Amino acid sequence: MLHKKFIVLIASILMTIGVVTIVSPVLAGNTSQTYWHNVYRIWSPYDHTPARRKETKSAYYNKTNHIKISGNYIVIWAALYDGRDVSGGHRYKSYKGQVTNLWNNAVERYKKGVQVRIDSKRVANGWADGVWSPDTK
Repeated sequence: MLHKKFIVLIASILMTIGVVTIVSPVLAGNTSQTYWHNVYRIWSPYDHTPARRKETKSAYYNKTNHIKISGNYIVIWAALYDGRDVSGGHRYKSYKGQVTNLWNNAVERYKKGVQVRIDSKRVANGWADGVWSPDTK
């Protein structure tokens, strides 16, 4: 009887490990970082990151690595691949070296797998770069 309980316990542990191993990558979302480089001009103040597929209801992740622009910041917000706003009115000033988790409702409004990007604006001449991902861990 003890031997049978031991076998059931070991089998349960192995099945749990198997489920966690299979499900963990799915729950992580699309968290790999993609490089972006945006250019701003007084007459053309908007730019955006490349679009990527969003998998979870988590925040977007952004890290601004460099800013060469007067004021040393850009304004960023969550958008869909075509520029439709999914930020719920949340705008963020992003400075050199800063990590920002951007609030969004992209998956809630348009379902898992929607293509998204980070839109940005700065009415000045200059550039900024960094990395971003559509999902956070």
